[in-house]
Amino acid sequence: MIIDVHNHISVKSSPFYLPAEEYLKIMDSAGVDKTIILGKDYGKIGEDAGTNLPDEEVAEFVKAHPDRFIGFTGIHPDRDEKSNLERVERAVNDLGFCGIKLNPHAGFYPNDERLYPVYEKADKLGIPVMIHSGVKAPQEGTRLKFCRPVFIDDVTVDFPNLTIIISHAGYPWVEEAIASCLYAGNVYIDISTLNQLEETMGVDIVLPTLKKLTAGLGTHRVLFGSDGIFNVEALVSAVKDADFLDERAKKSILGGNAEKILKL
Repeated sequence: MIIDVHNHISVKSSPFYLPAEEYLKIMDSAGVDKTIILGKDYGKIGEDAGTNLPDEEVAEFVKAHPDRFIGFTGIHPDRDEKSNLERVERAVNDLGFCGIKLNPHAGFYPNDERLYPVYEKADKLGIPVMIHSGVKAPQEGTRLKFCRPVFIDDVTVDFPNLTIIISHAGYPWVEEAIASCLYAGNVYIDISTLNQLEETMGVDIVLPTLKKLTAGLGTHRVLFGSDGIFNVEALVSAVKDADFLDERAKKSILGGNAEKILKL
């Protein structure tokens, strides 16, 4: 099974919105069985730009093909604690979502104590928290300084049983990402968007980063994720073509590890 742990949809009012059927075409072409659709809350930045993604729109998208799509909610610490906890409970208990996505580049550090009740709730519910790390999203107002992986270290220490996914391999701070979770066996790292960075920067990134991650953390803690439907085929192919990985390791990265995290 191949599972894309990191994908997005745009709000329905966006000219970039694509229906579920378009996702399925590319997923089928690349042999992807399931895709996580991430919620999005950028706080005021998202409100001003009209890009925050309501859970209802994620749920509607997932409902089109519940055997292929999995929903995560989005949380921002500028919301009051009660609202955030209610959003998580509703997402899991009413909408059937399986995790939480945080976007620190929207104005907060992952170790912001306003998030600690959310981490406690996720721990209690047994769901993973995905934390954006490394390169920031291309949206006006986001700041790179919030995306250093080292700030996730506090979370791994204070919540030793919480399952955490660090996005984008923390690039360009790959070594920092590895060091931040080296002794936290419940923390995983995905390789999403690395192919886009490789194209933009004109240097080899995907395979060298994948090699560092698997050497430092083991193949059982690395996840395939795309960060966008048009990245899927390139990153699936990259994992399959990695000559330093055996077939068992490739299967773990492409989906086996995600199956365990999501309890599929």
